[in-house]
Amino acid sequence: MRGGHPATASATIGTVTTSAPRPTSTGPFTGPFTGLFTGLAMAAFAAAYAGLIVTGHTAVTASADPGASPLSLWGAALPPLAAMALARLVPPRREPPAPLAGLPRDRLLREAWALVAAALAFACAAPIARGGLELLYPPVKVLLLLVVPLVVFRVSRGDGPRARAIPAPVTWLAPLPAVVAWFLLAQVSPLAPPLSQDLPDPVTLAVASLVTLLTASVLEEVFYRGWLQTRLEALYGRWPAVLASSLLFAFLHTSHITPAAPALGVATIVAFQGVFGLMQGYLWARYRNIWAVILIHTLVNLVYVPILLGR
Repeated sequence: MRGGHPATASATIGTVTTSAPRPTSTGPFTGPFTGLFTGLAMAAFAAAYAGLIVTGHTAVTASADPGASPLSLWGAALPPLAAMALARLVPPRREPPAPLAGLPRDRLLREAWALVAAALAFACAAPIARGGLELLYPPVKVLLLLVVPLVVFRVSRGDGPRARAIPAPVTWLAPLPAVVAWFLLAQVSPLAPPLSQDLPDPVTLAVASLVTLLTASVLEEVFYRGWLQTRLEALYGRWPAVLASSLLFAFLHTSHITPAAPALGVATIVAFQGVFGLMQGYLWARYRNIWAVILIHTLVNLVYVPILLGR
């Protein structure tokens, strides 16, 4: 499926409505750099799975929480891949808008690479969750993934028009088959891991769930898919953008990497969070419905889901 849409696209930018052809850079490949990057990124995913299989690590721990249950590599890969396949087969009945159409390339470059820098900065800062400074983790995430981007967007815009990277959804039913397939495979089928037995008291659990909902399920999807991937798509094409944002999303979880086994930790986050990011990125590129990917992310993180399912 090609990422380019040759038809003229309209996008509402603040109070200004622009109508411009989608930039030619949104094709799947725009040159040697994007082709090389796409190949290397795909090789990174393949290497992660190959490394885990060869070393006998066929079950990965998807969470850094104490007592978290391991998930098989099949459980990490099959639900996202099935959802992507269904999304490929079910097109949106109405063509989603082309976000950021008509924006100057230099502005897109400034904003995209500033977001990449913020993502890398958080990847370096995330291990504080293992260093006895767990309470700093949420505010640092909000600073780097919300405050910094908003400041960057305002400074980069200058006197130009506001740019809406996350358009209002125009399709709601088309994503449902992919969402339902993922849910059944990841949460209901035998591939689903059992619920961790190390649960806190109900009040702590409720507060932690709310913080996770806002700073993970919502903020991570807005940052990695809505803001970052959309800009990378406009610059480099759909699949380079999906792959890049997925790998950066994987490295959001560097707190899962232990000093004793860094290679294993990297392979694990690429195999689980990276492939999950591939699914989320493809669904976002396919349907431009931010609520669909937020729903999936919420179902992953919300501990009440496996409790209700009796896992």
